[in-house]
Amino acid sequence: MTTHITKAGVIGAGSMGSGIAALLASAGIQVVLLDMNEDGACKAVELQRKRKGFYHPDFADNVTAGSDFSLLEGCEWVIEAIFEDLEAKHNLYRDIEPHLGADTILSSNTSTLPLERLREGVAAERPFAITHFFNPPKVMRLVELIASGETERRLRATIEQQLGKVALECRDTPGFIANRLGCYWMAAGAGIAMRDGISYELADASFGRALGIPRTGVFGLLDYIGLQLVKPIWGSLEDALPADDLLFRWPLGSNEFIAGLVERGLTGRTGEGGFYKGRDQVINEDYEYVQRTQPDDEALAARDPRTLLETDSPGGRYAKELFLETLEYCCVVAPEIADHVGLLDEGLKLGFGWKKGIFELADVVGVKWLAQQYETAPALLESAVKAGGFYVDGKVLGSSGVLTQLPAREGVVSVAGLEAKGRKVVDEETIQVLLLDNGVAIASLKTPLNSLPVPALKALTQAVNDAESLGIRSLVIGSDETRAFSAGAHLDSLASAAESGDEAAVREMIESGSILMRTLRFAPIPVVGAVKGVALGGGAELALACDARVIHADTQLGFPERLVGLYPAWTGTVSSLENMLAAGKTHQEAFDFIAQAVPAPNAFYAREAGLLRPSDEILLSVDHVLSRAIDLAAELAEGYEAPQEPRLPLAQDLEINLEDASSTDLVILEALRAHYTGDGEVSHTELAESEVDKAVPVILNGPNAERARHYADHRKPLKN
Repeated sequence: MTTHITKAGVIGAGSMGSGIAALLASAGIQVVLLDMNEDGACKAVELQRKRKGFYHPDFADNVTAGSDFSLLEGCEWVIEAIFEDLEAKHNLYRDIEPHLGADTILSSNTSTLPLERLREGVAAERPFAITHFFNPPKVMRLVELIASGETERRLRATIEQQLGKVALECRDTPGFIANRLGCYWMAAGAGIAMRDGISYELADASFGRALGIPRTGVFGLLDYIGLQLVKPIWGSLEDALPADDLLFRWPLGSNEFIAGLVERGLTGRTGEGGFYKGRDQVINEDYEYVQRTQPDDEALAARDPRTLLETDSPGGRYAKELFLETLEYCCVVAPEIADHVGLLDEGLKLGFGWKKGIFELADVVGVKWLAQQYETAPALLESAVKAGGFYVDGKVLGSSGVLTQLPAREGVVSVAGLEAKGRKVVDEETIQVLLLDNGVAIASLKTPLNSLPVPALKALTQAVNDAESLGIRSLVIGSDETRAFSAGAHLDSLASAAESGDEAAVREMIESGSILMRTLRFAPIPVVGAVKGVALGGGAELALACDARVIHADTQLGFPERLVGLYPAWTGTVSSLENMLAAGKTHQEAFDFIAQAVPAPNAFYAREAGLLRPSDEILLSVDHVLSRAIDLAAELAEGYEAPQEPRLPLAQDLEINLEDASSTDLVILEALRAHYTGDGEVSHTELAESEVDKAVPVILNGPNAERARHYADHRKPLKN
């Protein structure tokens, strides 16, 4: 049985079903999207294209819309995403069964119905599961998986490696994991605030930044979900739970104030407003919108969880009670819903955007201190006190109260996890190079967002030059940082040098970067970029200097240098021109891409623009980028020969097409135009040296230096 899906079906072309279809299609899977009538399915595809549910509009061509069940023939996986009615689902399963192959997996996207009841309407021999996606499927990484045996193994591989999601192993219990916990947190958060007269603004702000909770807070999130869904979602969960469940402390589904909002059409973001209206208004007890006020509470100054929970103010007391309520509930239900507390934390992080789960936060606050805040501490919390925490020495507390090894995800590695298996051959303040037993080395920056100060540039250049003596057969550039492959040059240093008019310092920074990129480009060993997060400016140049790239689909790649008073000067103009000409683009298109200073929004657009090569591997899974890059580097090391230096033609003339270009912009673009134009051909090295020579005076120009300083200080462009 294959774990690589090539054809799948989705039944139900609503927002969720069509979103799942768009995700599958973006993974290169041929998808059949069925609805009651073909026209409805076709419109759903177009709506997903309009809403950017596809990673690239061309992926819509992978979807066949229709209403005929015979189109499901040949599908390896069929996902049912119709409305939550058990009889309707059973009838559908009966009708599609003749069109499914013996090994075809059928799964339901249900969020409320138990697997046991759904299974009653499925053919006995049919592989069946629940695969609960979160909306929108392209963005939300969580898929709750309820399955067993070979079906679970096949679906996990597809969901995680092909679709780039995290398949959270759930038990067949009401609300599964994420909704069970998230619904309690929101119900308690709303209930405590309404009971104590805490303003919506204060409630959302206090239980927020210090805990790593999204700034929407509870009431903003309720608006986002849609208040018209509160009664059916919470009511359905309450109906499925036993009468002694702690959720009944906070019966949000029957909240009279929310019912009043819905009666008035105030359903949140799906209506004219909800608890909030726009950014400036908030509802009062008479259902009238008034001006929002900035909360003034001591708790808002807290920068860490413990300080917040110890703050004796309305906001601090609210945050403490809500934290203790949520922690207690998670401790009580953990044995019922999951094997270990790590799964509950993942549900809150992936399903609700928390930076840390409740048990991770409990370790930060201190489990002993937390246990002292209860009259009777939850049993699982007492177990954590005895164990020394919920997470101890790489182990996680099982829901039975015993520490257990945290299971590894297939195909997922980290630099931190590999350190025990490798040897650091370079260990500087700004960068390290870890050598594995197979001769693959991993170069990882230690700087914020993997920025590239001069010491890091020089250390990596030296490591590549010393590759043979260090025993390096191939090199991966990558890290455990998911926000940025590299943020590029250390902008504050560049701005300071430019402001002071220190030409030697500016040249050293630009030349050091250029030398590194050329060293990587023509190294005697293969170099692979494990690219995830943004790769802008110097980060894009670093990625393009590699022989090959394994790149996360959501990576933004491009050159914002014009906004900081420069053009790409670490071989960015050279590598982008080389790749774009090879892709059939023109000098003008390469010039325009740099001039616009607008990055490609994701890796598929970067490939369309010609920045990426057809051989570069784009993965939907950010978690598998590093491991695949390591494997690719090992493959390329066999019989590797350093590339020959290419010669690149120059353009005869180029037009500056930037609308509303200022005089400062024109200084940059005139230098870039001069760099790209001339007679005949030049070598890669010659064009790179020209790039440096023309870039140094550009950044030293007064208004350009002002741009660099403004961006370094404010992270916003100065339009001077």
